[in-house]
Amino acid sequence: MGGPRHRANRGGPIRYGGCLLLASAFALAGCGATGKPADRVAGAATKTLALHWVRYDMTFERPRLFGPSIRIVGGRAALNLDERLGYEVLDLERRGGGSQILSLDLTPTTVLVDPEPPPAGLPPGAGIWISARLTGADALAGQAEGLSAELPLEEIKWGAEGATHVGSGVQGHLPLEEYRVTVDLPKALAGAERAHRPALAAAIRNELRASASPRVSLLVWVNGPGYVSRIDEVVPGAGLGTVSLVFTNFRLRYTGTPPASSHVLPLSGLSPGTRSLWAVATGS
Repeated sequence: MGGPRHRANRGGPIRYGGCLLLASAFALAGCGATGKPADRVAGAATKTLALHWVRYDMTFERPRLFGPSIRIVGGRAALNLDERLGYEVLDLERRGGGSQILSLDLTPTTVLVDPEPPPAGLPPGAGIWISARLTGADALAGQAEGLSAELPLEEIKWGAEGATHVGSGVQGHLPLEEYRVTVDLPKALAGAERAHRPALAAAIRNELRASASPRVSLLVWVNGPGYVSRIDEVVPGAGLGTVSLVFTNFRLRYTGTPPASSHVLPLSGLSPGTRSLWAVATGS
């Protein structure tokens, strides 16, 4: 995690080019699963989740999380799969040309957001993080987990009920197979509950409440060694639009540190009223 003195690190080390995907994929032993498309994709998700670290870039199409005055330019992330911790950075652009960076730390039960520059209304002092629980019935769990590669990977592992092979391609000399995958959300929810993953379970419940269907559809790319290399997803009810997660490295650690407790303020202690965590963090 990135502490208050590590903003420069938060905005830099997570960013890695796609060329590392090729090197990392071939450095890892093993090959992709065979058989039915759904089994192959579920096997690739399981294999990817068995790694220690993954890094990925994020792009967004038609997001509504911040309203029309703030655009998500893009994002990048690192995911510690051993400890179930996520480290993310969102680059925002305001109407009129202003910019802001949101650094996020995602734990199994909590999201912490560090806005830079901090909006008006936060207490004085450098490096203030805003924390919120992810196990409630509101949309926050789906929004925060929708930024994490763990949610779609686990949903595929627990709930993939069908897949169609869309096509084949090559990226940087690396062969890729594209699939459209159907995930059974009640089945994925049962998997999250069995695994005692409360934030993921809350996120999936939010998807079920927000969707007219108990199923979601994802586009998934599997590379030659059998790891997931890209996911395009829409998380119902999250307001993120279509999120593309493009994996860039499967081995490189992230060396940030957790924020000190004296720099963490619960969202509930800031009297947000009806404003969301994102509105408070951006001062909108």
